[in-house]
Amino acid sequence: MKLDWLRVCVAGEKPGDSTAGCVGLDQFVYLVAILVGVVLVALVARRSRDLSTTVISLMPVAIAINIAVGSVVYALRLPIYIDSIGTVLVGVLAGPWAGALTGLLSNIIWSILPIPGGATPTAAFFAPVAGVIGLMAGWWASTGIFRLRADDARVGGFLALAAGIGGAVVAMLVIQATIGLSFSFEDNDSQIRFVLLGLLIVAIGVGVAWVSRRTAFVFRDGDPRIKTYLTAATGLAAFALLFALVRLLFAPTGYFSTLDGSDPDGEGPLTAPFGGANLTRLAQPDNEGLIVALVVAGLVGLLAWWWARRGENARLFPVWVGGLTTGLVAAAISAPIAAGVFGGVTGGGTDLLVAAFRTLGLGVFQSAFAQGLTSDPLDKTMSYTIVYAILIALPITVRTMFSRGETAVAD
Repeated sequence: MKLDWLRVCVAGEKPGDSTAGCVGLDQFVYLVAILVGVVLVALVARRSRDLSTTVISLMPVAIAINIAVGSVVYALRLPIYIDSIGTVLVGVLAGPWAGALTGLLSNIIWSILPIPGGATPTAAFFAPVAGVIGLMAGWWASTGIFRLRADDARVGGFLALAAGIGGAVVAMLVIQATIGLSFSFEDNDSQIRFVLLGLLIVAIGVGVAWVSRRTAFVFRDGDPRIKTYLTAATGLAAFALLFALVRLLFAPTGYFSTLDGSDPDGEGPLTAPFGGANLTRLAQPDNEGLIVALVVAGLVGLLAWWWARRGENARLFPVWVGGLTTGLVAAAISAPIAAGVFGGVTGGGTDLLVAAFRTLGLGVFQSAFAQGLTSDPLDKTMSYTIVYAILIALPITVRTMFSRGETAVAD
């Protein structure tokens, strides 16, 4: 265990740095509050009967998965996380409180291990985000996103929610391109303005979802339009996901543009996995890179549409909606932590996105929030998809060992 950083900074030391050997007094109090929160969540989980013997046996495995995959991703400096697969799995099989406890413990344990991403306060500070991810995974599972079939009328709600998210994204882009979404920790007026505009964007999204749910997406069980709409939505979602992923990796300021063989922080994570190779040529300049991303994503979208037409494959779309919304909530919670505590720089691969947004003239908080909105929805959608694949592969006899396993996914 590495607890060297768990001390209050003295005069002249900078707290909150992802590589610092100390924390500020207020940050220490925050960490203590997290530990108290862990105890409270454990008590609630116990009273809700989420913590059966089987679940308690699963949680260490889930925590190990989170830390192992997260450490590899951190070492490779990828602009995503993939550190919540175990959290989502426990939330789905055992309920929201067990999922929340798994997420909290994963980050706390990770912060004290001498592995990539560990031995610093970074993971511990983001433990509340991991806890919320577990809560949302359990809640989404209880709504049936992992077992909805393509003739279920409830699918209309997920299509409407996706439409609402799309409307909110369009509204945010329009506002950013016109009057701007400025935010400053020193300017109260900018904070009030940011909150008001944020509420306006949310209101637009809610309005679009409400209207579409009562018009285009009004279904009854067995309505043949459900599968038609689901297949189209699956193709569009696959296109958007692949486009975002390709741009994250191959854009002029994307992941590969940073792998020039150097070791900027002296810790070696950039050179070790690739032997110090210069991979910057994989970053595609625009407009060629943009065209390639559109073509690749378009082909994948068409394949996903064709695949979704077969059997019950289209039911994967509600799973993606659950992951997308979880990512949006995670981004909203993590942005103030990343900006206020770490100045937007946490030592992971997402720092390159923060730096890219800073070059566009955005402030620290804006850049951290934009990074979250870029990485988190994609990351959580991938995690939900992986968990869905795990659930499909698990025999029913194994799933029924957990309190919510029997109804977690349709056979």
